[in-house]
Amino acid sequence: MNKVFFLVIFILINLSMTAAPARKEIPLNNNWKFSKGNFENAFKISFDDSAWQTVSLPHTWNNLDGQDGGTYYRGPAWYRNSFSISKDLSGKQIYIRFGAANMITDLYINDKFVGEHKGGYAAFVFDITKYVKPGNKNIIAVKVDNTSFKDSEEFQLAPLDADYTMDGGIYRKVNLIVTSGVHISLTDYASPGVFITQNNVSDDHADVSILTKLENDSKQNSNLKIKAVICDEEGKIIKEQTGEKKLNAGSASDFVQHFSINKPHLWNGRIDPYLYHVVVSLYRNKVLVDEIKQPLGLRYFKVDPDKGFFLNGKPYKLHGFCIHEDKKDEGRAITNYDRKQEMNYVMDIGATMVRLAHYQHGQEMYNLCDKNGIVVWTEIPLVNHIETTGAFAKNCEQQLKELIRQNYNHPSILFWGIFNELGNVKGPDAASLVKNLNALAKKEDSTRYTTAAANIDNIAPEFVTDVLGLNKYFGWYNGKAEDLGPYLDKWHKEHPGRAIGLSEYGAGGSIYQHEENPKQPKPGGPWHPEEYQTELHEIIWKEIQARPYIWFSTLWNGFEFASDSRREGFKPGINDKGIITQDHAVKKDAYFWYKVNWNPAPMVHITSKRFTVRDTSIITAKIYSNADEVELFVNGKSLGKTSSSDHRFIWKDVRLNSGSNDIKAEATINGKEYSDECWWRYK
Repeated sequence: MNKVFFLVIFILINLSMTAAPARKEIPLNNNWKFSKGNFENAFKISFDDSAWQTVSLPHTWNNLDGQDGGTYYRGPAWYRNSFSISKDLSGKQIYIRFGAANMITDLYINDKFVGEHKGGYAAFVFDITKYVKPGNKNIIAVKVDNTSFKDSEEFQLAPLDADYTMDGGIYRKVNLIVTSGVHISLTDYASPGVFITQNNVSDDHADVSILTKLENDSKQNSNLKIKAVICDEEGKIIKEQTGEKKLNAGSASDFVQHFSINKPHLWNGRIDPYLYHVVVSLYRNKVLVDEIKQPLGLRYFKVDPDKGFFLNGKPYKLHGFCIHEDKKDEGRAITNYDRKQEMNYVMDIGATMVRLAHYQHGQEMYNLCDKNGIVVWTEIPLVNHIETTGAFAKNCEQQLKELIRQNYNHPSILFWGIFNELGNVKGPDAASLVKNLNALAKKEDSTRYTTAAANIDNIAPEFVTDVLGLNKYFGWYNGKAEDLGPYLDKWHKEHPGRAIGLSEYGAGGSIYQHEENPKQPKPGGPWHPEEYQTELHEIIWKEIQARPYIWFSTLWNGFEFASDSRREGFKPGINDKGIITQDHAVKKDAYFWYKVNWNPAPMVHITSKRFTVRDTSIITAKIYSNADEVELFVNGKSLGKTSSSDHRFIWKDVRLNSGSNDIKAEATINGKEYSDECWWRYK
């Protein structure tokens, strides 16, 4: 009988050690009432919002007017909703987490002002415990304001302006989070409260430290156990450690645990994006009260000023494109489905890197980069110019801390971006601010590189960060595309030991505008033929390939995006430099140029397919393929096979008949036939 009794007690104790954690997340994304404008009493419980629009999150009020090339609403707007917390959760800690809201957010609950957040791109968390009434209906009111800094000194926060639409709204999701009184921190700049640092990583060994930020918001001193486990990709525990900590009521403390891993399985980019994961569990009196799971990808890397980028001791080519959070008719309120679609393009084209411009992106994008082995440059929205006020500098520091702390554990992130094109707009000298921000980034995280994107030569900020990207639009805003190579060689020679890459380059291109033998168009003009964009990228990529010291290249841009102040190209309000259309539906010819160079999968692609109506009967046909030779057919008649050393197969003096002409290209790759076809009409 005694043996049975003790066995039952043993089982109950073990069950309590593995019970579901007290942390509970409650989505708060549906049935919001919304209206643009300023309403004096909109925060009050008694306010009548019945006439307001009903919306779901993510939401922006600039999804349409921010992409039409006119003006778009920048000002205050209000959101209201209600929620209930069960009575049995009395005594728990209650938080609300916003994925992002642009750009100043004021939160009210049950008539009371909770707090304010300044900054439009990072997550933020408020402790709302004392404002919530468990067992009752609670009214939440949120004022979000995207007023331009030019109209209000209050909005002197980054970015002051930029070449993209400053969409207002709660454009990422919102969750209520309920925890025990003793818990892992949620309010450390909205970080996960667990920081995984890897040091001395090699093929043979890795040192890992796990810092957990603990908080005791209860009224009792607590003896805690902190259990950290490192699991492999299959979920098998490979390392485990439990420590103890006494945490007094109303206090907070950091707890650090150290691990050594022999023969680690490295996160090796697209080649092998292997992920461990870390689970930190918090126990009080042997009861599990909180738990956090975070990714761990072990890797080591360096940038050589002459030889480029190395991942895990081996040369690794970094090439890809920049991405804005934007989609046609959605604005910045994109969904995780949209992010997965973007990642599908990243993988299909063969990119190894993305630059997430010009601000912190949604967490799902970083998760996808971790999972798929895509190296990330991510940055704060310090764009064009600065203000010299202490408030502006403080806001930049806040946004940098948010960026780093919220994303510290993502193995895909190797580069923290400090600024983009400072000096592009006339303003105060930014050197001192950049120096301070760079020092802050190194203090927050000494394991990664700092970087910046510069477009002006010989200004002090260029030489502050560890490495550098250049935004150079030869062949578009200045000079010819062929000028890029000599410019880079000169820069490299004049700054020995300074690692440089290309953070932006490109040209506008419309799928609705076409030209045989295209001339360089005016960037601000209405004519941006797709053929010119394609030819520019052909030239630029060859210049990049010929220079191993270019440590990375990210073309501008993966996708067309809203920039409402633009009046150019086929459609105003859009930056048409994307190699994929704004609706994410159409891949331009430049996309296939990079795919044939980056992705070894067999491919045959006829360029200028959309150039369906021709003005001349004699044209040039161009095919992209990674075959040794390609054969072209016009109306069923072979024009012969041709070979190529650069993936471009060209037939000059192709004669079209009057009316419709059937075009087909064929190639044999690894013993299998591949083809592409279209039609062109000579009128």
